[in-house]
Amino acid sequence: MSDRSALFDVRTSTSVSLDQVVQRRDTVEIPAEAPLAMPVQPLGFWQGGPRRAAAIVASMTMRRWLVALATLVMGVAGWKATFDTIALGGVTRLEAIVLTLLAPLFLALSLWFCTAVAGFVILLGKPKDPLGIDSEKPTPKLHTRTAILMPVHNEDAAAVFARLRAMDASLAETGLSRQFDIFVLSDTRDAQVALAEQACFARFRREAHSNVYYRVRKENTGRKAGNIADWVSRWGGAYEHMLVLDADSLMTGDAMVRLADAMERHPGAGLIQTMPMIINGQTIFARTLQFATRLYGRVAWTGLAWWSGAESSFWGHNAIVRTRAFAETCGLPHLNGPKPFGGEVMSHDALESALLRRGGWSVHLAPYLEGSYEESPSNLLDFATRDRRWCRGNIQHVPLVGLPGLHWMSRLHLIIGVLSYALSPLWFIALTAGITSRALMPELKKAAFTMADLQAAAHALIDWREIQATAWAMIITFVLLFGPKILGAILVLSRKAEVKGFGGKRRMAAGLAVEMLLSALVAPMLMFTQTRAIVEILAGKVGGWATQRRDADKVSFKEASAAMGWISAAGLVLASAFWFTPDLFTSTAPILLGLVLAVPLTMLGAHKVAGLKLKTNGLFMTPEERRPPAIVRAALGPSCEPPIRWFARNGRPIGPTTKIRDAA
Repeated sequence: MSDRSALFDVRTSTSVSLDQVVQRRDTVEIPAEAPLAMPVQPLGFWQGGPRRAAAIVASMTMRRWLVALATLVMGVAGWKATFDTIALGGVTRLEAIVLTLLAPLFLALSLWFCTAVAGFVILLGKPKDPLGIDSEKPTPKLHTRTAILMPVHNEDAAAVFARLRAMDASLAETGLSRQFDIFVLSDTRDAQVALAEQACFARFRREAHSNVYYRVRKENTGRKAGNIADWVSRWGGAYEHMLVLDADSLMTGDAMVRLADAMERHPGAGLIQTMPMIINGQTIFARTLQFATRLYGRVAWTGLAWWSGAESSFWGHNAIVRTRAFAETCGLPHLNGPKPFGGEVMSHDALESALLRRGGWSVHLAPYLEGSYEESPSNLLDFATRDRRWCRGNIQHVPLVGLPGLHWMSRLHLIIGVLSYALSPLWFIALTAGITSRALMPELKKAAFTMADLQAAAHALIDWREIQATAWAMIITFVLLFGPKILGAILVLSRKAEVKGFGGKRRMAAGLAVEMLLSALVAPMLMFTQTRAIVEILAGKVGGWATQRRDADKVSFKEASAAMGWISAAGLVLASAFWFTPDLFTSTAPILLGLVLAVPLTMLGAHKVAGLKLKTNGLFMTPEERRPPAIVRAALGPSCEPPIRWFARNGRPIGPTTKIRDAA
């Protein structure tokens, strides 16, 4: 038999196993290991309180009191207006339940609003970063080494390495490539994908300006957190900092250099988190997220940085971390107890920032640093899948809030993370109790939705005191929900150059109006999906580690119906039931509309062709889309050679080889 007949093409054959890919040690080139001890932390034991972190801003206590009081005032105002609406004629038991559950909802909305107001006021002036990060200053010189870590798991290898090549080229422009080494940390389980990664890496290694390495883990212990921990324990000792990315992350060389410089100038800083802007949105859903984040995300982000200070949080990517600090404080244990609270730590990032702060290291946000980007899910189904994974991780934080030694701000961040999902079932229960209470009112029996009884029903139901109270409740709720978005638009309007980036005043206003409408329709859908997710997770039904689809361009009717059909059905049943009670029907119409349209909205949001038409017409335009930064354009270019390699049946390469720098 000829050699050729004994070979096969990895594009079409599944004969190559992952073990064969990983065990090719004769083609391995790795950097010398520099072990760094990363002991597992005893979460339930801590001597004394949290160690004091270096103070960056002296007025932080006053800022937090100001935000807390403003949040309390706004929350009480919203709750009181709702109470006045409900309490006319007395408060029933069901209504008391509604009022009790609405309290945390209004407080959460008020905190979101007050944070955005603080950010808006700050951005109207000329804010200065407390860490001294300033993109207008000359590029600083670095004296330490930083590792850029790109964890991947069954991702599109071509897209991943296109982003890495763009970042490497951007770093080269700063003249500091030798201060950064790039590691691709693969947890890929699919042999075909792993071979594609190696093919792309082969070209990347030949062209890269920085030192670049690639390694495949044999076991996926700890998922992404375990992937990073494995790197720290093997090579962390050689690097002062590690810049942690996601597979869809993109950062300019200037941003990475300035982050490393800030860490050098502030030896007490353990972590600096950037604000990634969403890019490359193609579908209607992705473009809506991209537009909204760019328009008003920074006002909330700036406000959060203003009152979080040195006790901020971590989003798991596009952030720089002090390697030694991470190693000595963030070794995550296997949590005791049944699922969902036991097992591997899922949402590791928020816990890691809390442990860093407990160990005396400060954790910061960098709200004014530009050049940090990421992509978003392309449709509502993938968004809900990712949301469910985050939901499980945040639920796991419930018993961790009381860990000894945590700073109270770290506890607050954990609580906010839990509430971000717990508010959905609270809203669901409050709505159910409120609807049931109104349905049981004797007046509603007179309000059959027929022409004959309509006049009598109006006289029976109209109470101008209730109308006035309801109007105030609606106004306050609208301000709390949409105020941050309007503030973001006002900020853009105050800067002529930015108005052009959003396509002009009219297109920006149209985009804002449509985005607010779509978000209002999607909100009840997310209430249903998150409530269901929490119920299933608490019942022990947990999901796996699914790969995110970043480039899906449509969702079929069958797929949308299977995932969202139950929501549309629930909306139709409720609308039919409320049709004969005009008071309930009109008051719940926005929610009912979002539920009924769950399936068509899911399909429409995933439509790439329609999204591109909106782009052509300038709707949901962003500055990065109108004039893409150089690194964004570079990341869309060619990435690697076609992943075609011929192998003998024993898995050893024949012909052109693709060397990998680690396979362990």
